[in-house]
Amino acid sequence: MPRQHERTQYFTEISLESASGKRAARISDVSLGGCFVDTLTNVCEGEEVHLSGEVDGSHLDIRGKVAYVMNGFGFGVAFTKFDNGSEAAIKKIVEKD
Repeated sequence: MPRQHERTQYFTEISLESASGKRAARISDVSLGGCFVDTLTNVCEGEEVHLSGEVDGSHLDIRGKVAYVMNGFGFGVAFTKFDNGSEAAIKKIVEKD
């Protein structure tokens, strides 16, 4: 399935909550529709995840579904719900590029 939004390279530490628990991870690129999470955490396609953290002084609180997995590298997330101004924070990142 092709992406609907162009990705922007952006590195930030986040908290990842998935079926296997909560742990630190890193986002390496982001778009209005999703992001890539660098982690060795095992997840499955379709699994629901919760991403949270600070981005340029704004709090991120995003829910999503795992769109694809690259074993040993991380996985892509399709955003499903933005909380607490998170969509505005993502737009700010994407529009900087």
